[in-house]
Amino acid sequence: MQFSEQVENAYEHLYDLVYLRTHPLLDLLVRDSGLSRKDRAWRLHHILLEAIDELDPGPQAPVFSPEWRRHRLMVLRYVDGLDPQSVADQLAIGRRHYYREQAVAMEAIARVLWDRYAEQATETAQGAEPEADTAPLSRLELLRLEAARSAQGGRYTSPAEVVEGVLAVWQDRLRERALEVEVALPQDLPQVPVQRNLLRQILLGMLGYLVERTTQATIRLAAEVEAAVLHLSLTSVPESAVQAAPQAEVQERLSAFDEVASLARARVLPILSGKVVVGFDLQLPTGSQRTVLVVDDNEDVLELFQRYLVAHQYQVAVARTAGEALDLARRVKPHAITLDLMMPEQDGWDLLRQLMDSPDTRDIPVIVCSVLRQKEAALSLGATAFLPKPVTEEALLAMLEALQ
Repeated sequence: MQFSEQVENAYEHLYDLVYLRTHPLLDLLVRDSGLSRKDRAWRLHHILLEAIDELDPGPQAPVFSPEWRRHRLMVLRYVDGLDPQSVADQLAIGRRHYYREQAVAMEAIARVLWDRYAEQATETAQGAEPEADTAPLSRLELLRLEAARSAQGGRYTSPAEVVEGVLAVWQDRLRERALEVEVALPQDLPQVPVQRNLLRQILLGMLGYLVERTTQATIRLAAEVEAAVLHLSLTSVPESAVQAAPQAEVQERLSAFDEVASLARARVLPILSGKVVVGFDLQLPTGSQRTVLVVDDNEDVLELFQRYLVAHQYQVAVARTAGEALDLARRVKPHAITLDLMMPEQDGWDLLRQLMDSPDTRDIPVIVCSVLRQKEAALSLGATAFLPKPVTEEALLAMLEALQ
């Protein structure tokens, strides 16, 4: 399989993390052997999403220009999860035109990814230590690059709004299969700390499974909250309208659903009638998020850390000065504080001392994040940990997980 064909194949399985674990691109683009195959598949997923951003011509490009259209096509198809005809309709182009533009966009992305692979391969051949995928050419470049990349959502998402969009995608197929959809969602349905596109992909997959195997029936979509968990269920009525699928295929699909759901700290459980899957129970978290106070006067760092944290169900409070930080730490009582040492007016050393001296804040873990290599000094003053800048997403999340 040629490299460009591998790229296209990977995009067609973008949300199938089980499939990506054994994809040929994994060893080409994710060269960190210290990660598990599961984590490397998730990294490949992110690389493919980030590559779409490389096609963005920027705000100066005329709307409906070829460059704008190709970027928009890839976003609609592989980020929003629309089918080819829906994408073509939104772009006001024909089906043949859609496939021509998709092919050009895929070739462009393949060149971007090949350049990335070729650069890594050259460094390895020259004996250079392979860098992590997020390693920068410089600290400032990393901060600006990462902050500019499209955020993965991470805000609270309204399930009702996502459901509405998912049903719009499937409306033609539902009509072809003589299927009605009965939506029974309570008006006070809570929002959930799950990335919007991720929830959309899970629901698209579950509904698609039922649509493929059901005719002349009603698919009922209901929700209820129980013990800080939102149960969003899809079931066929009558249950006998669902055709049985081979057990191996069922297990593969369920594994893929659960793999994607686990990224949102959610679960997908099958609803069975005998041995036939007649629906799904999607269990979404609704509990409160842990808060991390990010203390830094650099706007790029603040935006970068917010992108890191909100996508993993953390709330983020920010402080740009020592005074703001001390006040927020006392009022919010965050799960942890990330602290830059180089601050205006009052530096991070003084703030660290104040945090450690105050009975209200001394028990809050402080992770010092700095370009200054002062790990021993920071720990001696009471910091829980030290992360050298530029701080990677993996390092920050691992440290926060270790505090739980």
